[in-house]
Amino acid sequence: MPEIDWPRPPIPANEAHRLRAIERYKLGGIGREPAFDRVTRLAAELFDVPMSLVSIIGSDMQCFRGACGMDATGTPRDEAFCAFAILSDEVMVVPDTHLDPRFIRHPFVLNDPFVRFYAGAPLRIGGLALGTLCLVDSKPRSFGAAEQRRLAALAETVVDMIELRVDRFAAEAHRQRTVEERELLTLTVENVSEGVALFDGDLRLTLWNEAFCELFAYTPDEIREGMGADELMRLTARRGELGPGDPDLIVAAFVASIKASTGRDIEVQRARRVLDVRRRTISGGRFILTVRDVTHDRQIARLKDELVSTVSHELRTPLTAISGALGLMASGAAGALPERAGRLVTVGYRNAERLATLVNDLLDMDKLQSGKLSFNFASGDLGALLAEAVEQNQPYAERFGVTLDLVLPDAPVAAHFDHLRVMQVVTNLLSNAAKFSPEGGQVRISLGVDGDTARISVADDGPGISPEFRKRLFDRFAQEDGAHQNKHAGTGLGLAISQGIAQAHGGGITLDDAAGPGATFHLTLPLAGPGEH
Repeated sequence: MPEIDWPRPPIPANEAHRLRAIERYKLGGIGREPAFDRVTRLAAELFDVPMSLVSIIGSDMQCFRGACGMDATGTPRDEAFCAFAILSDEVMVVPDTHLDPRFIRHPFVLNDPFVRFYAGAPLRIGGLALGTLCLVDSKPRSFGAAEQRRLAALAETVVDMIELRVDRFAAEAHRQRTVEERELLTLTVENVSEGVALFDGDLRLTLWNEAFCELFAYTPDEIREGMGADELMRLTARRGELGPGDPDLIVAAFVASIKASTGRDIEVQRARRVLDVRRRTISGGRFILTVRDVTHDRQIARLKDELVSTVSHELRTPLTAISGALGLMASGAAGALPERAGRLVTVGYRNAERLATLVNDLLDMDKLQSGKLSFNFASGDLGALLAEAVEQNQPYAERFGVTLDLVLPDAPVAAHFDHLRVMQVVTNLLSNAAKFSPEGGQVRISLGVDGDTARISVADDGPGISPEFRKRLFDRFAQEDGAHQNKHAGTGLGLAISQGIAQAHGGGITLDDAAGPGATFHLTLPLAGPGEH
């Protein structure tokens, strides 16, 4: 049987964009959908035709996403009447295929289904015709302007369905991702040793693990999804574990804190446990609580502090005696010493002094932590204190070939402070700056006023402080690694003690991250109030 030949439909100029739109709207491939089947049944009934199709014209195939009166799922594109219909903005009508040269020799005209009538309305989305809603009959028929308008209107309904369908797919994909993420989060939370609880933007509990319940001793009946953070906190407050006072007032303060800040760390003291509770705000106004049992850590820290305190107190008296005796020997009070013996006594005296300094630092740290460090506050001029500190520390700076340069304001700067303790802080800053400065360097000390605060600044020309160490700068026993640090070993307590003293005055010490080269520290202290001058 000779092959039938008929005119093939041309390719639209915007074909590449059209095919990408088909993929974007997930219309590619073969497969009918019930919603589109219902539209074709409605179209067939409205226009009294045996066949109706929702046809999508792909690169090689015409795919039927909906069909009435036809079992096929598609045809080659070359055989698609609809491939001609997408070339026009209007409804394409073929009243009688036997009278149309494009279709008179078409296989679907000469063979089953023996098409004699065709009407196709383009399905246009964003100016691109992706396919058609078409009507097919095996008998010729007329199709007037009114009918064409109705078919075009029905085609617009199909376009709306396609767009809603994509939205539905996106919503379903989002829901599926949400389910998967929640499953992953739940699995992760259940497999961490810390207690974890997640709250939504309305402060309602959405997720928690068994460790969270166990650490707070919540029973299964007490905790449930959707309960408010205030309800959960009230359970703990009523047991007295959030401090003394009215539980409702305590809870109200906690809720206000959640709304006002992005994070907070507290310790909850239970009967036999100490819990480290940390709150962090995350996206969407949600927040997460993590709970860790730090009972053992606190016990170890307390034992260490007690050991350090005991040893320091026991060492102070004999060290004072040893240092005093060596000092007298070095000064010749016990008679002239041979040269070698004199050198050994001097070395011993210096090391005894260093050990005494360490013991004094340990005792100061212990008193700061226990709140027992005594202060004698009095009004005074900070400028005069700085001048005295520079004079006292100039010999120390000269050992390193460093000069101390003091700049003071014209007027006195009055503050209410403990002269001895603030001198201790300034001396620590000056000695650090001097020993880390290069030979021939300069340490710059200045005093200024910012509002109701006095600011003492100490800047050096040294190597500065690494970003990694800045986070531990004021920790006890913190020392930076590096060649320049190894030359100037210390206790690692000076800045921690200085920070504690400054904070006891209502001020603080900060490292200026913007200043450089070298390091610049700022000591801030409140100015004297009315009547304190």
